[in-house]
Amino acid sequence: MKKGFTLIELLVVIAIIAILAAILFPVFAQAREKARQITCVSNVDQMGLAMMQYTQDYDEMTPMVRHDKMPGGIVTPTNPQGLRDFDYYVILQPYIKSVDMFFCPDRQQWPINGKGKPRCEDGNYSQHECLGYGYNQGWVSDGGYGMVGPQQADGNRYGISLAAITAPASTIAYGDTNDTPTYSVTADNIFSTEPDGYSSSSIRHMQELAFVFADGHAKAIKFNAGEYAGYGLVGLPANENDAYLFCNDLNTVGNYSFAAGVQNGGSLAGQYPLQTAGETCAQAVVDVYTHTKINP
Repeated sequence: MKKGFTLIELLVVIAIIAILAAILFPVFAQAREKARQITCVSNVDQMGLAMMQYTQDYDEMTPMVRHDKMPGGIVTPTNPQGLRDFDYYVILQPYIKSVDMFFCPDRQQWPINGKGKPRCEDGNYSQHECLGYGYNQGWVSDGGYGMVGPQQADGNRYGISLAAITAPASTIAYGDTNDTPTYSVTADNIFSTEPDGYSSSSIRHMQELAFVFADGHAKAIKFNAGEYAGYGLVGLPANENDAYLFCNDLNTVGNYSFAAGVQNGGSLAGQYPLQTAGETCAQAVVDVYTHTKINP
C-alpha cells in the first residue's frame, strides 16, 4: 500500500519553508549590501592610491576643484567630447584608467534640472547613474577646511600642500556621496540630491559610507542625515568624533569672505550650515552637531 503525505504534513512543510525564507532573505540582502560596500571601499582605496601618485607628480599638492571650462576630460555617454570641468575625477582618471571606478553600485540616481536635463555632467546615460564618490572639500564646503583651499573669486578651489594636512591618517580624502555635480562629501553637500527630511535609514550600505584617507587606507563610517536649523539637510557621522576626520587641521579657520554680503565673522545664516564665517574646523563640527536634528 502506497503512503502519501497528508494535507497537514504538506502545510507544516510549507510553513517551515516560509519561516526559513523570512529569516534567510533579509540575511541574504544584508550580505549583498555588504558586498556592495566592500566594492565601494575598494573603489575609494584606488582613488586614494591615484591621489598619492598625482601628488608626487605635482609638487605634493592635492587635486583642485575647477569649474572654469577647459578642453579634455573623461569621455562618458553624458559627455562624448569629454568633460570640461577639471574636478578631482578628471584629474585622477589617468592614474586609475577606469571610468567605471567612479560609479557606486548603490547610487542609482538620475536627478533632472529645471530644463529637463540630467544634472550629472559625467553620468552614464545608458544606465541612468551619477558618479558615486566625492572629494573632501572640508567639513563644510568652500571654506578651505578639507583637501582644497577656500573658494576663489573665479569659483575654483585650489589644492593644498600635503604638509598642510596635519594628520593624513585622520583626514578623509574621498568617499561615498549623493552630491552632484560638484561631487563632494561635505556635510552640506553629501546628500544634496535628496529632499529635506531624508531618512538616515535610507543611507546606502546600511548607513555605512566608504571613505579613503589621505594616507591611503580606507574604511566605512556610519552616517546620519539631519536638518540644520535655518539651513536644511546635512549629513554627518553617527559618531561626532568622526566628523573631525573632514578637517585638514582642527585649527583651520574657514574663509567665507567670498559669500554674498558676508565679511569675515559675519552671519552665514541660510547660505551654509554655520553660525559665523570665522569658525575653526573644530568649532564648525560642534556648530553643526549643536544645531542639527537627526532624521530617523
